[in-house]
Amino acid sequence: MRAPRRWIPLPWHTAQAGEIVHVLWSDYYGAAMFGDDDEIARLPYKRCRLEIVATAASSHREVNFILPGQVVHYKGSFCFRERFELPSGTSVGLWHLVGFKLRLTPDAIGSVPSEDEILDRARGRSDRVSVI
Repeated sequence: MRAPRRWIPLPWHTAQAGEIVHVLWSDYYGAAMFGDDDEIARLPYKRCRLEIVATAASSHREVNFILPGQVVHYKGSFCFRERFELPSGTSVGLWHLVGFKLRLTPDAIGSVPSEDEILDRARGRSDRVSVI
């Protein structure tokens, strides 16, 4: 019989796309991600994309070079240690990202409309063809 995954006695939820997650430090739990409702936030699956919203100073050299707008990938957890892949390809732990704010981004990015489509929308032209 497996032990339950929920070993933290605090309320938790699975983070949704667009939700901003704060990485904070607790003397009892260590590094933890808190979501919009001040609950522990769990990431939904491996390789999900997290956009950097705000940064903080870190003990890891490469983490200090991360800028807002860059994307890190969640690699999963190993023995309750969350791992993330930086844009440079380096793997770091959640404790290196304490003080950061991350936004869970959807995997599918919509295509950028062409310039003509944008101008047609601005001019109020319809995409429909009228048949006489």
